[in-house]
Amino acid sequence: SEGWTVSAEYDLANPGAAELLESLRAFGYDLPTALADIIDNSISAEARNIWIDMQWHGQGSRVLIRDDGRGMAEDELRQAMKPGSLSPLATRAPNDLGRFGLGMKTASISQCRCLTVLSKTKASVPALRRWDLDYIASTGTGEWRLLKKMDLLTAEDHDLLAQQNSGTILFWDQLDTLVGGAGNDDEVAQKHFRERADAVKHHLSMVFHRFLKGRGAIKIHMNGREIEPWDPFLEDVDFTDPQTAETLVAGDEKVEVKPFILPHHSRITPDQHQAAAGPKGWNAHQGFYIYRNRRLLVAGDWLGLGMQKEEHFKLARIRIDLAKSADLQWQIDVKKSRARPPAALRRDLLR
Repeated sequence: SEGWTVSAEYDLANPGAAELLESLRAFGYDLPTALADIIDNSISAEARNIWIDMQWHGQGSRVLIRDDGRGMAEDELRQAMKPGSLSPLATRAPNDLGRFGLGMKTASISQCRCLTVLSKTKASVPALRRWDLDYIASTGTGEWRLLKKMDLLTAEDHDLLAQQNSGTILFWDQLDTLVGGAGNDDEVAQKHFRERADAVKHHLSMVFHRFLKGRGAIKIHMNGREIEPWDPFLEDVDFTDPQTAETLVAGDEKVEVKPFILPHHSRITPDQHQAAAGPKGWNAHQGFYIYRNRRLLVAGDWLGLGMQKEEHFKLARIRIDLAKSADLQWQIDVKKSRARPPAALRRDLLR
């Protein structure tokens, strides 16, 4: 029948592009987790600066994510735009924050129906690729048509990269999840848009706090303003009580665990206490903080160890550092927002 290759041994069941792309939109990202996934790629590309601009224009609103990393030449960009561009079992560079080869695509199309990527290296001219979900659906062919004409962007869009030696820009257009059909003068929708931008700022300050300070720090700029790091452990505050770090072993993987007891509110200033509460408040942010390659995956969770979040435990925050090879063992999901400890470590973690 049409669309099937006849063979005595197998059928070639190629997925329809329009149908699968629509399904990939439902991975469960929200705007902050989606943007964090994009920033992972920028950090892996050795960017020193990352700029996020959320521009309100009603239905014409867009989000731009630009970095000054090493960029991609045309062949690399083409490969990066493929869903499943690298196997989760493949060996990755030590500083690579990716795993599934899906992040840039699934994170982006969870928020927009049109993703355009413009990139260049120091040795290459700019290259462009675009996934346009409405265009793919309109062809009716089921083909994975990755658009590539340079005139898909305006001259002003191209100028954003022209000022850099290398780097990458993502353009998110047709923000149906965030904006829908709102008009430019829709004040309620515009207020929601700004509130989501604030949520992004708080989330990124938490997820990347170890990248935003110290030696070799990067800078993330949100709508023109630099994001300040949020340290959940208050390591710079005198009355914080860090406990002895331990190394736990499960299989071939080592895990570094370091508990902190944060100071009672009577021992720090009101501003310090308010800032230390975090985006979701003191009670919500108690528990384990799981990092992979210094990138925060889980921000306060008792990991199903039988403890409930309650007032008495709110000063306890415990840092867990995983190796980048521990993804499967800890059941890290595509969104990098969930992890589950292996059974061999549960007793030690409960202790």
